[in-house]
Amino acid sequence: MTNSQNRIFGYDLIKAIAIFMIVFYHMGGLDYGKIEADEYYIPNFNKFLLSFCASSVPLFLMVNGALVLPRHLAFKDSCLKAMRMLFLLIFGKIVLQYIVLEKCFRIEEEMAHFWFLGTLGIIYILSFFLNQKKWIKSIILILLIIYPFITNLIFDFIVFFHPDTQFYLLGHDGFLTLYTLVYFYLGYYIKDFQIRPIYAYLLIIIGLILINFEVIVLSNYYHFVYDGVNGSFPTIGAMMLSAGIFFRFLRVTFSGRLIRGLISLIGRNTLGIYLFHVLVIFLMRKYFYCEPLNLVFVTILSCCIILFSALFYNLLKSLFRSFIQSVNQEKF
Repeated sequence: MTNSQNRIFGYDLIKAIAIFMIVFYHMGGLDYGKIEADEYYIPNFNKFLLSFCASSVPLFLMVNGALVLPRHLAFKDSCLKAMRMLFLLIFGKIVLQYIVLEKCFRIEEEMAHFWFLGTLGIIYILSFFLNQKKWIKSIILILLIIYPFITNLIFDFIVFFHPDTQFYLLGHDGFLTLYTLVYFYLGYYIKDFQIRPIYAYLLIIIGLILINFEVIVLSNYYHFVYDGVNGSFPTIGAMMLSAGIFFRFLRVTFSGRLIRGLISLIGRNTLGIYLFHVLVIFLMRKYFYCEPLNLVFVTILSCCIILFSALFYNLLKSLFRSFIQSVNQEKF
């Protein structure tokens, strides 16, 4: 799927939705409320909208799994894909983080989002070995679903009904990031299933309820407003929300050429958007605006950053492609 004619529109649309939620989340600046003394925290409208972002990274993993696993990559190809992620991780940390952000603009903030690139590289390698023995893959995926997906939900109910219990579950945000394997395979397993839209919406609604239930429980337990995004990736709520969005939008079609073109542009360049969007946000915060922002402004800015990053990354790819072609055509 190298050109727009051969691309599956649904996958591009899901990636566009996911990258918007990631940029929207990293923009920050919205008022999510606060916990006053002797008050019970209930998520406000902004916080409820933010809970959609708990499906952002899972959706990326599901699309990758749906596209990569059917190809049964050889070990060499799996390593090449992993090396590509490693290269982008190093580029992000050294060039974007250290040289551009810290040395050029003197901004001492960390681009922590690069963790996903390293995780995706590890998944490419692990998935190759898991596919060699189906029974090993089944056991590992079951264990990853039990911990942390099931255990997180059990933890929430214990805290909700016994808020004074001194209970600590090792790594409420998951066992390292290995839970991402579950999403990677989930996209592959459900890509050919079709369900009625009403059931997809039901998954989305239940997922949102569970995510916000966790936000209420943990916010009041720890006495600060719980994030409800990164920490919610390895939860049943995020899994149901992600599956619902995946089912609902995978087979959506648009006849308008402009919409298809924009979605295809974003879908082809989501890695570039992921790489550059935080840098753009940090620069905008330093020179153009200060928090807090209103919801409409954050939405508009997020869309602008996505389009700018997509066009910039697309230009970079074109320049490098032209350079490589010119070098290959040189006669020595």
